[in-house]
Order: sequence, then C-alpha cells, then structure tokens
Amino acid sequence: MPQLAGPTTQVRDSFLEAMRDLRADGWLPGFPVEQAAADFGGYVGQVRSETQGWGVPISTLWYTDGDTYLGTVLVRHRLTPELTRRGGHVGYHVAPRYRRRGHATAMLAAGLAYCRDSLGLARVLITCAESNTGSRRVIAANGGALEGILDGECRYWAGPPPAP
Repeated sequence: MPQLAGPTTQVRDSFLEAMRDLRADGWLPGFPVEQAAADFGGYVGQVRSETQGWGVPISTLWYTDGDTYLGTVLVRHRLTPELTRRGGHVGYHVAPRYRRRGHATAMLAAGLAYCRDSLGLARVLITCAESNTGSRRVIAANGGALEGILDGECRYWAGPPPAP
C-alpha cells in the first residue's frame, strides 16, 4: 500500500530510475543522478536534513510502495510573497513510469492531510501552470477551489474558506 513518509534508502534503485527519467524529460535537467547513486545513503541524509527552502521551513516526503519510489511531495510550512504568487504550500511530482495511475491524487491528499495534521494549516495554497491540465484535475479532485490565474499560474486553495 503506497504511503507518504520521509526519504529512505529502501527505494534506491527506483528513485534513481525516476530521477533519470525526470532528467531525460527535461523536468529536472540538473539533477545529479550519478552523485546520488555513488552515495545514496548520504544523499538521503542530505535531503532529510534540508529543513529550509524558499526562505521557509520545508518537509520533503516521498510517496513509496515497499521498495518502489512513486513520487515526492514537498511541503512549505508557510508562504512568502513569492510563494503566494507561484509555488504555494505544496509541490509534488510522480515518477514518469507511475503516472496516470491515480498516484498524484493520492499523494496530494496525503500531503494535504500532513499540512492539516502535522502543521495545523486549515487552508493550503497549491499552484500549477495553467497549461498543466493533469495537475489541475488532481488539485480539483482534492477539493482545491480555483481562486484565479496570475501570469499563467493557477492558484487553488484547499480547505475551508476564511471566515467573512
């Protein structure tokens, strides 16, 4: 059963395979696959120790099924003005070999539960490119309400609307 948890060395081979695929797709063109492969335990330790990004606290969670890496959910614990425009609280990707199987929807649902249960966030901002129809469907399936589109970036809020 797939689950969202901290990065682990247990998924080494499938993680590296996914990163090669994402790099080949041009999605993560600079990802250092060979360096990560040479010392995967060190790489996982580095990812686990990165608790800041974009000027805010972050949590990096991997979506795995046994020893299979399926994707990543990155949670930004609060918003900056830039993250409010582009990026939001949650970013995610699914390993190319595992797309179109419902994993993105399940991953985002788990990420939203993490935001609510672990961080106490009632409302979560999720953004994606206006052209990314798959991500737009995933966000809507998780209760995301489109607030608007700003410079080609769709801005969705998940959670109860603010009190008037």
